[in-house]
Amino acid sequence: MKIKYIILSLILTAVLPIGCDDLLEEQPLDFVSPENFYQNEREARFAAYSLYNTLVNRNSYNIALWRLNDYGTPALDGGTNNTNIALDQFSYDANLSEVNYWGEAYQAIVRANIILENVPGIQMNTDERNAILGEARCIRAWHYFNLVRIFGDVPLRTQVDISLEEASDNPRVDKETIYNLIFEDLAFAEEWLPITYPSQEVGRATRGAAKTMLAKVHLTRGEFTQARDKAKEVMDLGVYRLMDDYRDVFDPDTKNNEEHILSAQYQKFRVGAWFESIISPAGSVPCGFNQGTVNPDWYNSYPDTYRKEISMMTAFVNDNGDTVQVYERPFVKKYIAWSQLDRGGCFSGENNFPILRYADVLLMYAEAENEVSGPSQQAYDAINAVRKRARTSADGTEDLAALPDLAGLDQEGFRQAVYQERAWELCFEAHGWFDLVRTGRLVSVNQADGKTNVSATHNLYPLPQSALDQNKALTQNPGY
Repeated sequence: MKIKYIILSLILTAVLPIGCDDLLEEQPLDFVSPENFYQNEREARFAAYSLYNTLVNRNSYNIALWRLNDYGTPALDGGTNNTNIALDQFSYDANLSEVNYWGEAYQAIVRANIILENVPGIQMNTDERNAILGEARCIRAWHYFNLVRIFGDVPLRTQVDISLEEASDNPRVDKETIYNLIFEDLAFAEEWLPITYPSQEVGRATRGAAKTMLAKVHLTRGEFTQARDKAKEVMDLGVYRLMDDYRDVFDPDTKNNEEHILSAQYQKFRVGAWFESIISPAGSVPCGFNQGTVNPDWYNSYPDTYRKEISMMTAFVNDNGDTVQVYERPFVKKYIAWSQLDRGGCFSGENNFPILRYADVLLMYAEAENEVSGPSQQAYDAINAVRKRARTSADGTEDLAALPDLAGLDQEGFRQAVYQERAWELCFEAHGWFDLVRTGRLVSVNQADGKTNVSATHNLYPLPQSALDQNKALTQNPGY
């Protein structure tokens, strides 16, 4: 039995996370072949929009990816939730729910493959066709990049027209083969994707997103010259900047601003941000689930800056205007709705999840430039721009004593400083575990935090047991 018809029907019934409401007025199509669907530019764009649902779902950025990345660092602790405790203490196995990102990623890859197979045959504007193909290749590359970082060697899927038997007998391939595809996809995407979109299509992948992904891939692989140069290309596009107020990076009222390069798009009553409810203490938002518990030692070591005030909290103001002390530990604050009015309710937050933002680009540039040339003035300029914004309150007042500009460091000192700055700036944004693994510090940093169970095994997560049960050609990662 061929599977591409089934997958296409899922695409057509997907909820679109970006601003394309007119497409939702189409008659629902519960089963249609690609040959009948891919007839014009409108249908090609419709298929491209479906790619973004694979970023917003529970097994992607809404829950799984930030849990996989932030509980394996000193920033968060497990609190009282069993899954979070297992992640925090490195006591998980192949039944960990969060590793089901595997299935979400391959759903995205299959959707991209359908587009890449069918859109080239549509009679439409060449540039628009290539831009849609670039979107498919960009999102496919990002999911493959996450897969190889999380699991190592993974199956390669670039074709749609396969049988169910073939899909369930697909072995892992060397991750270098996957990286070759990632580079090919992102090179095509950065050539053909537009720099910006009209406001009603905000949320789609851009040229800046493709270049930022390339910078991150090169940095992960220790290819520092290429990482530096690609980050500089993003900086030179002239469309991104650090928001003056750190709060504006996360405030739902200012989402999709000039700092956001790619975000998972959430809308109240359509695809809501579950993570807002899950991380929040009870009473701070509707249905606070008390899971965003910050390690008190990490909180106390964090510089007392405006950035700290926005990132974490020890108290909140409830709907009655009363200040409520937050239990015995701090909580994540970045994603809690800033207004007490018109809040979305349970699992319906308006917050976008920032997948790629400009501060990350500046810090990648600073890190890579230091590795290539030492702590040059350009490296200092990039990291100090992030620090300057961190210590600047909403009224423009700077607290230099809390977080002064860096100066006079040797290469190793600068290296450690940029690692620390990334941890402070990007905490709770699904970067921490990736950063610790790629820099070879996962074991040492977590052991210093008292997590005695961590070992080199945990530089990869286990493949999900459900995937192993379905695909007999798969093998489990060592240690699980």
